[in-house]
Amino acid sequence: MKHALRLTILACVIFMAIGCSADQYSIERQYWQIQKRADRIFSNSEATPPRELEKAVNLLNQFSLKYPKSNLAVDADFTVARLYIVKNGFDSARVKLRSSLDKYNDSVSVCAEALFLIGNTYELQNKWAAALEEYRKIIQDYPQTQRGLDMPVYIAQHYKIKNQPEKMNLALQDAIAHYNSLAGKYPNTRLAFSSYILAAQSYAQLNDWRNAVNTYNTILLTFKNKVNLSGIMFEMALIYDQRLKDKTAAKEILSQLISNFPQSKLATPARELLKDLN
Repeated sequence: MKHALRLTILACVIFMAIGCSADQYSIERQYWQIQKRADRIFSNSEATPPRELEKAVNLLNQFSLKYPKSNLAVDADFTVARLYIVKNGFDSARVKLRSSLDKYNDSVSVCAEALFLIGNTYELQNKWAAALEEYRKIIQDYPQTQRGLDMPVYIAQHYKIKNQPEKMNLALQDAIAHYNSLAGKYPNTRLAFSSYILAAQSYAQLNDWRNAVNTYNTILLTFKNKVNLSGIMFEMALIYDQRLKDKTAAKEILSQLISNFPQSKLATPARELLKDLN
């Protein structure tokens, strides 16, 4: 009797698992069909008639409402916004994205992406001040997301592309201050590690090579024996050699790299560079 009961329970578990798998497959297939319609608009947005946009948007909205707990619901909502964007419906895109901020307010990464897309819509309209406001919200409200980490450098790159060196330099200085603040607020974390790297790279863009290597050295001291630091050390060697003209320091850091990380893919280039410096 007990054996039969165990078999019955096992059969139920298997049935439920198969059922869940089938349901997920059905959901994914439904979304794939809708996404194909959206892809046709993305591939030829100018020739797409308004009724096709409306149909795709309605299907995506219906899907998101029907399966709110599916990860595809987020993708559906963002696809609606992107469809509006490619059709130059920037106001409609922003309305959709701002509704996503409320709908997914428990997901910092989704909210950061929504704000980023809102900023993009303003950029496409050459409204940089409005875009910058959204980007600063990401930095302030979602600093621990990947998008939040990227935004200070993104802002600086905007000014570089626009050939505004003074504003670029100020943005890089702001970025450095932000990254150092994050590293201090969340010490010995992956976030601190990434923040230090971005700070060093920002110093490099300012041609402040001494502070760049000092920041890299902070990484070596803070994260010793915790992560593979061969890439940091090789970058330091290049700065010492090519920018600071300090061959002694370059050789020292290369020797440490080879000794500490002999299996690193950078060990061989390090040996070659060390040979050239001797």
